[in-house]
Amino acid sequence: MSIPNFIKNIFLLLLIYPQISFCQVKQNQPYNVLFIAVDDLRTELNCYGATHIKSPNIDRLANNGVKFTNAHVQQAICMASRASIMSGIRPEKRGIYTGESVTDVLPNVLTINKFFEQNGYNIASSGKIYHYPEDTKEQFGNTYINPTATWKGKGYVTKESLEIFKKFKEGPAYEAADVHDTIYPDGINTLNAMRKLEVLKKENKPFFMAVGLLKPHLPFNAPKKYWDMYPESSIKLSELTERPENSSKYTLRVKGELTNYPGMPGSFKEIPDSTAINLRRGYYASVSYIDAQVGNLLNKLEELGLRENTIVVLWGDHGYKLGDYGSWCKWSNMNIDTNIPFIFNVPNGVKGETYTHPVEALDIYPTLAQLCQLKQPTHIEGKSLVSILKNPKKEPKTKAYAYSVWPDERWNYEKTVMGYSVTDDQYNYVEWVQLKTGEVVERELYDHKKDPKETKNVIADGQYRNVISELAGKVKLKKEATDHHHNFKNVKSN
Repeated sequence: MSIPNFIKNIFLLLLIYPQISFCQVKQNQPYNVLFIAVDDLRTELNCYGATHIKSPNIDRLANNGVKFTNAHVQQAICMASRASIMSGIRPEKRGIYTGESVTDVLPNVLTINKFFEQNGYNIASSGKIYHYPEDTKEQFGNTYINPTATWKGKGYVTKESLEIFKKFKEGPAYEAADVHDTIYPDGINTLNAMRKLEVLKKENKPFFMAVGLLKPHLPFNAPKKYWDMYPESSIKLSELTERPENSSKYTLRVKGELTNYPGMPGSFKEIPDSTAINLRRGYYASVSYIDAQVGNLLNKLEELGLRENTIVVLWGDHGYKLGDYGSWCKWSNMNIDTNIPFIFNVPNGVKGETYTHPVEALDIYPTLAQLCQLKQPTHIEGKSLVSILKNPKKEPKTKAYAYSVWPDERWNYEKTVMGYSVTDDQYNYVEWVQLKTGEVVERELYDHKKDPKETKNVIADGQYRNVISELAGKVKLKKEATDHHHNFKNVKSN
């Protein structure tokens, strides 16, 4: 056979069998999956345009795959976001939006890790994948690697922090200890995952290895060397000091969990600039700390010869506000909270590409299933991104949307006001709906082309009448699909 005919036959094979993805013609082994979850990671990364952030390893991941800049979680809070991603079900279903455990709200669902296990994969996890310990135990059992703690509480190691922890049962909001990476949880969890990769390589089965990095979630604790990357004089305060103009009382919360830490101002008290600078510096240090752990994982894959047969996906469970709009938490439908870093690396796939149209974190499950040539479960609600991963430059045939919800008073159905958000290439539209009655009590619209930081709600501007009509139609479908008959309506009464 001549070389031209050989090439022609390969091309015909790809046409006849479109499900064969990337290098599957050359390889007979199924793909492995390295599944990296990062807590509270906003898109303030060098590869996302934030040149003041030192994130060379996540940048490396982006340079070797496809980076999604308009990716959104379906609820900007750890519990519900992760439950939705891992189950493949939107949080307005089955009471997921209340933030209760997967074990409680979804006892019989086939989660992504169980799906891979059911399909013959070895599974393992290290760090935070599910929010609740009972879910980790139920989902991973003895394949979860429990670290030996060298810290107290949420990761305190210095004498000063331990004294505060002993007195208040909670440590400070940030800490910089001159210690090795593995003295803090993310370092030891990453080391344990690297050791597990060595074991998995020796077994004659594909694997699904889930690694959950806790930082940059509060408290902002990281080894001193990462703090040293960000001199105090280099830290700038947020330029977004005010709530969005014309925003509703449901739009934002103020300080959230930050108020739980000793020395932090209460919910409606101003945070001094010096404290805000230290908090932002600690967040940046934590980002560089987890970036180093991502680098360790990538290096280990290469060292073990696994890189060319392992899909790597990195995702954040939601964004975070660092004084933006006067707020220090997530918990909203604002773009700063729903928009996440989202990167896919596929062996022999396209490299260094960026996709700017909306996608959802919910899409991870079906995408991994198709990449690994496994039959997708019928219950999952996301869409596969494989065609995008093959050709990110191709415009979508139909307009894309991403959906998110935020429930005010989520534990008391009698009072719950659900914020339904839909994002397209230009707008973020939100309807706040009294769940019990269906009454729309507030609406918001943000024009990202004119106002990318969402500083003004333009819902009353007549020029957007057609846009509002279109997006309200999309939200209507999500409202109609919401489950009202679940067992978690009155978890807490206020």
